[in-house]
Amino acid sequence: MSVNGNKFTALDERQEAYLEWLICPQRLRKPATQEAYAKELGVDTTTLRRWQKRPAFASQWKKRVEELQGSPERTQALLDNLYDRAMDGDTKSAHLYLQATNRLAPQQVNVTTTTTTSELSDTELDDLLKSLVVTEKSERNLKAI
Repeated sequence: MSVNGNKFTALDERQEAYLEWLICPQRLRKPATQEAYAKELGVDTTTLRRWQKRPAFASQWKKRVEELQGSPERTQALLDNLYDRAMDGDTKSAHLYLQATNRLAPQQVNVTTTTTTSELSDTELDDLLKSLVVTEKSERNLKAI
């Protein structure tokens, strides 16, 4: 079979099975290693590597990995795991969770004015900044200590 000048663009059953094995999380793979998988399939590991290099195989592999990574269920499971670890005191997980949920970085404030900053006096600039601080504190419910 040939499409666009590439021989064998469709994957056979063994290649499909290998692709499924590859996209499975490593801790869940049976058998656990590529060498053991090749032996079980009755091929050499170079055959598996050759399959991986084929454009049709590589394309399918990339597509399936992207589908898995973009899966809402997977993303939610990851966020749930980060949350649980954060609640157990893992500060790195807390940081990552807050970052992933856009709660870590301060919200950006856009200021629109008809006057350029170079035209403002120091007093006017100070007043503008003070009003922004007041607004930011009230939006965040911050209290001075």
